Amino acid sequence: MPALNELMDRTYKNGTYKDAVTFLHVYVIEPHPKTPDLSPYRGEVWEVDNYSDKRQPLVYDDRVINAKAMLPALHDDTMAVVDDLTPGDNNPVWCTYGPCPNCSFLIGQDGMIKYVFKQSPKTADDFEVGMTALLP
Repeated sequence: MPALNELMDRTYKNGTYKDAVTFLHVYVIEPHPKTPDLSPYRGEVWEVDNYSDKRQPLVYDDRVINAKAMLPALHDDTMAVVDDLTPGDNNPVWCTYGPCPNCSFLIGQDGMIKYVFKQSPKTADDFEVGMTALLP
């Protein structure tokens, strides 16, 4: 998240995109939950010690707890929402936008996805390249 936080600093401090861009963080599933939970991508337990300290939430309230724990790492101006979690593992945002571990989407005012980072960019400059391609 450091790259996104840096980009938000640039956006809100110098005003380049302030009126054109809204940043939204959507908390979905734990991509690599703490052992012994299954990874949603591989359907198996990841045997990587210390990769995550969070279990895979099985109910919405637990997902909200995990999301709240993440908030201090986000930029002060970030809006954060939590994907639904209903019986049957219904994750509408995660399922709709594609199950990838750390995606970032640039969505136009028309609601269409304009650019997808399949892995969140490592630098603010990488994010900005996508944004400038989207904006007039």
